[in-house]
Amino acid sequence: MAAISLAIIGKNNEPLFIKEFFDESNRCSTNFLYEEELFGLPPPKDRPPPACSLRQQFILHSALDRFEQLAGPSPGYAWRTINASGTDAMFVGLLCPVDDLRVYGYMTTTQIKFILCVEDDALPDDQPSVDEMIKRLLFKIHRLYVEQTLNPFSSMGAPISSPRFESQLKSTVTAYNHAVAR
Repeated sequence: MAAISLAIIGKNNEPLFIKEFFDESNRCSTNFLYEEELFGLPPPKDRPPPACSLRQQFILHSALDRFEQLAGPSPGYAWRTINASGTDAMFVGLLCPVDDLRVYGYMTTTQIKFILCVEDDALPDDQPSVDEMIKRLLFKIHRLYVEQTLNPFSSMGAPISSPRFESQLKSTVTAYNHAVAR
């Protein structure tokens, strides 16, 4: 259940941060394409790879549609249990399975959405514990986001471009991926 990609979406559905977590071996896979390669053009040699592959961007945007169904107008917030508070009130849970992936959602009280794409390799009996681990990971990512927004040099509602945020996020996700790999 390794984390593959993450999107942080603002309250007006604008992308604030999109990141794919991959190692160098995944970079050469068929899932990682530059936009130019879709049209038969060679990829640029001097441009660094995008933060997220087109496939992952498509999956994350598709999951946002499902998120809107769950959190939209009546009967919006149907995933919440009565008297839920804290992370239980914010963790939406499984949004949709896509191929060999599962996409999870988390929404703050300020309507900021976190969409996390993970590998789908857990056994059905292990799913409740996996969901709990993903909930904790999303809570940690939420804390990192709060720290980022408290930075007086960051703009509210603007895309996140902080190297500090990105490095903290990468270490958090790497720790999670190592924990689930055992």
